[in-house]
Amino acid sequence: MTEHINDSNLVTAALSGDAAACAQIGSKDTISWLEAVLVKRGASRSEASDITADLIADCFGGKTGKPPLLEKYNGKGKLRAFLTRAAINRLIDYKRHAKFQGQLPNRNLDSAPTDEFDLLAGDDHASQPDEDQLVNLLRDALVHSFSKCDPLYLLLMRLVVVHGVRQDTVGTLFGWSQSKVSRAITSVMVTIKEETMAEIKAADPWLELEWEDFLSLCRSSTGFLVGAMGT
Repeated sequence: MTEHINDSNLVTAALSGDAAACAQIGSKDTISWLEAVLVKRGASRSEASDITADLIADCFGGKTGKPPLLEKYNGKGKLRAFLTRAAINRLIDYKRHAKFQGQLPNRNLDSAPTDEFDLLAGDDHASQPDEDQLVNLLRDALVHSFSKCDPLYLLLMRLVVVHGVRQDTVGTLFGWSQSKVSRAITSVMVTIKEETMAEIKAADPWLELEWEDFLSLCRSSTGFLVGAMGT
């Protein structure tokens, strides 16, 4: 897939019924890539195949009259990142429902996961956007990491990294050398990384996200970061 500007045009064409655009989005390359993403993050081959097949089908027309998943793509990031978030969210949903049923994940499960979910009583996820659960998991882990940081170091990091204040200016404000400010920022960013990943692992031990995965997913959903930084 191309960069996100062209991705927007591709999605618009697909939603308009352009066969070539639909074929490009649902290509074997896209399917293989998404399946590999899911397997890397804890899905069995069968689970990855079923989740991906449902996801691609929903891109062009949701079940029970729901609008196509592609209508949720806002063009602010790459389409591949959008599909990644949707796929991982569905894997999260799959695993959590398996736990709800009191079963360990079945590595050889052949039935489509969404078919089983429809049978569960009290399911409150059906009306939520595909990215909500994953975004909530990322945001909660990030907010948790902030609570573990030295408040002053966190303030320095926000001034420099978020608001673009020069390190020497910050040092002057606090009577610190520039190198001391730099060390404080490095320290708090290490804490954020370690605590965020530890919290994600604690929340969903099977979800094999790496730090680069976290950063990539954040880049495709920057809106929640503003709320997290404001807590």
